[in-house]
Amino acid sequence: MTILLQRLVEYAWVFYAACGIGVVIYVVRALVAQRERKMSLFTLERDTATARIMRAWAMVLIFIAIGVVTFISTTVILPGLSIYNPEAPLPTATLSAGVEPPTPGVTSTPFPTIAFVTPASTPLTTTVPISTPLPPPEPTETQIAEPTETPTPEPTETPEAAISGELYIRFSNLAALVGYSLPYDTVTAGQSLPVTLYWQALEETSTVNYLVFTHLLADDGHLVAQHDGIPAGGARPITGWIPGETIVDPHTLTFQDTAYTGPARIVVGLYDSVSGRVVAETGDDYFFLPVAISVIP
Repeated sequence: MTILLQRLVEYAWVFYAACGIGVVIYVVRALVAQRERKMSLFTLERDTATARIMRAWAMVLIFIAIGVVTFISTTVILPGLSIYNPEAPLPTATLSAGVEPPTPGVTSTPFPTIAFVTPASTPLTTTVPISTPLPPPEPTETQIAEPTETPTPEPTETPEAAISGELYIRFSNLAALVGYSLPYDTVTAGQSLPVTLYWQALEETSTVNYLVFTHLLADDGHLVAQHDGIPAGGARPITGWIPGETIVDPHTLTFQDTAYTGPARIVVGLYDSVSGRVVAETGDDYFFLPVAISVIP
């Protein structure tokens, strides 16, 4: 509804132009009919011309009324509505806003395997909190099929202090990765690893529906776990981002190599099957989150 109201205000000039054209057309018709009425010799012709004059002036009044109503609506009524606030960012979807769509059909190594060397100066962990709250966890199949007898759901096992951090990594002029969060940095081999990314839409509007890839790589660069998909579980494709807004983008990494144990890191980026990956300001087409993941047996 907010987007519709914004578009109505933005394109109000179309109504003004249409009303102006209509007024000119029917004023000309009224003058032509008035001239024909003066030149008519019979009563029937004069009555017909008079009726045409009345209809033409009535249409002129209607177009003027439409223009006045449009002006009052866009300058007085709409700014007073609570649902219309052109400066407030649109609400972003959370993981609970919809079902995550199927991930694209990619192989266990969708991109050429690269051996990355961790810079010694790069911090591995950080606990700086960010202002955006974490999305609530989804209920498991057991909780859905067999609800408890008490009306209040049982508390989840999510740790009290989640690992999170603030960043600002630009991917071209489309988006900036401004933060991340995850509930733990130690994961059992084969266990899913939830990661939430926080994006800020930049000045350029994307015409390509890029996917976000989140890969867990071992020290030797091979793929351990991954999740690729449209941001916000499919609810917020990048083509619909509005410059300046923040998008909460949860991902759940699924293990591809369930036998691997040891240190690993999370790499993030944007890609399209046709146009390829988006280059970040670092010069690479990916970015490592500054947190070390430990995969245990």
